[in-house]
Amino acid sequence: MGNGLLSVLGPIRADTENFTRLDIGIMGSCYFAGLMIGCLVWPRIIAAVGHIRAFSALTAIATITPLAQAVWPVPVVWWGLRGLNGLAFAGLFMVIESWLNGSSSPETRARVLAIYTILNLTVVTVGMQLVIAGEPTSFELFTLVAVLYSLAAVPVALAPASAPAPPRAVKLRLGWLMSVSPAAVLGCFGTGLANASFWTLAPLYATGAGMRAQDAALFLTAAVLGGAISQWPVGRLSDRVGRRPMAMIVCVAAALAGVGLYLASTESQSIILPLGAFYGAAAFTVYTLCVAHANDLVHRKRAVEVSSGLLLVFSMGAVIGPLIASFMMRELGHGALFLYSAMAHLSIALVMILRVQQRPKLPIERNEPFVSVPKTTPAVFDLDPRGEGQEPFEGGEADPSALANAGTQHQGMPPPLLPTRSNA
Repeated sequence: MGNGLLSVLGPIRADTENFTRLDIGIMGSCYFAGLMIGCLVWPRIIAAVGHIRAFSALTAIATITPLAQAVWPVPVVWWGLRGLNGLAFAGLFMVIESWLNGSSSPETRARVLAIYTILNLTVVTVGMQLVIAGEPTSFELFTLVAVLYSLAAVPVALAPASAPAPPRAVKLRLGWLMSVSPAAVLGCFGTGLANASFWTLAPLYATGAGMRAQDAALFLTAAVLGGAISQWPVGRLSDRVGRRPMAMIVCVAAALAGVGLYLASTESQSIILPLGAFYGAAAFTVYTLCVAHANDLVHRKRAVEVSSGLLLVFSMGAVIGPLIASFMMRELGHGALFLYSAMAHLSIALVMILRVQQRPKLPIERNEPFVSVPKTTPAVFDLDPRGEGQEPFEGGEADPSALANAGTQHQGMPPPLLPTRSNA
């Protein structure tokens, strides 16, 4: 809830303090840079001090950031504070997700993941609406964020159960990921470019179109709910028609919605909310389709490694995206945010088209069931039921010549493990 409120409050307050669009874009980049670094460094620290101590310390660090933002509304200070916030939340999410994984069984893991995902979406949207509780220029809303952060420590600190094993360390093997699926890697990178820009700069788009802070929160909520509602229909349809064709469709739809939002930014406010919902319904499914496509190409024992690597690729795009989008907004106006997003999604669609021509469509029976996962930390993928079953392949890796014929073999890189029909 605190993060949902701060996602609306931060950019709007920065705008009233006369931060430039580039200043605000750097804020977003710093947050995602902190999140990415945290995913790499926190597993060892959590292993050293334990879940409860780590969560308590990280909650204290996170609580500092909104209070300091309210006291020192200076661009350079806010850049550092947003980076620190992202760093802290990477550890907080890791503690939560590894604890959920340790407390669930293979039979309940999918249900736990579904509840966790729904809970995330629900409380974030509720938090966005809390912007009506005060003025963005006041100290009170930042204090409310800090209060919500602090409350998160209470149930963890009082938890009677012993903490589970710490989350596993994450390595980014970009060459290996590209050998598994260039489409998934480039798709996740492009999604990071677009999604991070939305979360950083969408409130400024809304206020630039003449909306109040409360209406800006409704705009973000419409996009989030649109993305939440569309996850399962899009995912189930991709089980039938294929991940890449479905990714092409939703990317084109997101691009059309982006162009519509660009045109509506100076013409009509009445259509912005439904267009925002349509944009979210398309744009927020691309990442999970890319992860699902990559998981279709590997054995289940590699699913966590593949999904974790793709999340870090997404984070790399998320660091760069807000900078590019803020520059375009500075040069072309607030509506350029969604013009930039349309360009990013059309680029992903082009990648998918090219890859379909180079690698034939997988047989439907090889598809793993679609799973919707939040973009938090790599620890969440331990809950992914696609990662269950650690038995090795019978006969080892797939035939390299077969992979080469399918267009997946890259010189000097190990081939991905393709599932047989029985193992799928």
